[in-house]
Amino acid sequence: MHTETDSTHPKKRSRYERYVNRPSMRKERGFACIGLDRPTDPVNVGHALRAAFCFDAKLVIIGGNPSGIRLPKLHTDPMRSFRHIPVIRSNNLLDAVPEGTTIVGIELSDDASTLMDFNHPERACYIFGPENGSISDDILDHCTHKVMIPTMASLNLGMTVNIVMYDRLAKAWPKMQPRLERIDRASSHTTFGTNE
Repeated sequence: MHTETDSTHPKKRSRYERYVNRPSMRKERGFACIGLDRPTDPVNVGHALRAAFCFDAKLVIIGGNPSGIRLPKLHTDPMRSFRHIPVIRSNNLLDAVPEGTTIVGIELSDDASTLMDFNHPERACYIFGPENGSISDDILDHCTHKVMIPTMASLNLGMTVNIVMYDRLAKAWPKMQPRLERIDRASSHTTFGTNE
């Protein structure tokens, strides 16, 4: 029989202590959000929401409050991403951009950087224009960066969101690896939800 003072048997931590002292599952600091400026095609909005879910965007903003886009009815978003990610509709997309976020306009323009050379900000809101036009001039004036994907022809909205969000993840991956390994090691020594 041993006592709690026995050094060979450390005191069992309470459920609260295990919860408070658990390792953070956050992969890195920062976040990304997606802004859709006056989208017109529900199919593309569904693809954009699915990309947001797959690539861990924290917020989706639908600007211009388009009619005909009903989130529960989007066939191209079978995951029902709006149940997992906040979706805000706003007549003025800029009003819904989180404080302290760098606004990045994804736009084919002469003064835009190419996506391959772009270093993604820690906290970014990526703005994508409508299928049949460009990002509004008012929003472009507020963009800290303008970025383009060099292609032979314009991409559809859903595909553009997927490419940009994947690029953000791919460029962050080398920095995330050491932290993920530390989290894996720490998690293997911690149990959650066990009965006392």
